[in-house]
Amino acid sequence: MEDMPSNCTSLRSVCFTGHRELPPVRSAAFRQLVADTETAIRRAFDRGARRFYCGGAEGFDLLAGKLVLLENERHLDIQLVLLLPYTGFGEAFTAQDRAELLRQKKVAEEVLYLSNHYFSGCMALRNRQLVEDADLCIAYLRRAPSGTAQTVSFAKEKGIEVEYV
Repeated sequence: MEDMPSNCTSLRSVCFTGHRELPPVRSAAFRQLVADTETAIRRAFDRGARRFYCGGAEGFDLLAGKLVLLENERHLDIQLVLLLPYTGFGEAFTAQDRAELLRQKKVAEEVLYLSNHYFSGCMALRNRQLVEDADLCIAYLRRAPSGTAQTVSFAKEKGIEVEYV
């Protein structure tokens, strides 16, 4: 299935998927990723999206959550919903990423956990649930195989738009 143009239908909700590894923070590639993601969020908002589902993982997930919260300062009706695979998710993150996830958990509209504990396949379950709740998937996809590529495949199977940043 081909990706649909980003202006064809109204939206209610968006999910994010992306790699844990991002370009260096001070690089032009990182600045472009931030700009492209901000643009995608604003475009989705202009099409009616108000709920933005984020999986809370290091890298792109935390970046996307941060950018949704920044956009919330301009548009109070934008909601960040964290959909986490299990309670305790993030405990092994770096101190900086743990702090960012905790900040997002405190200000998110909702924090949902799919399980009380880690189990094999919990990340794939989280990725599938992100897609189930979304009308659009904003993806930072640079390589396959990966969890990001799997999530994009789930989105295409469901028939929802995928916007690449």
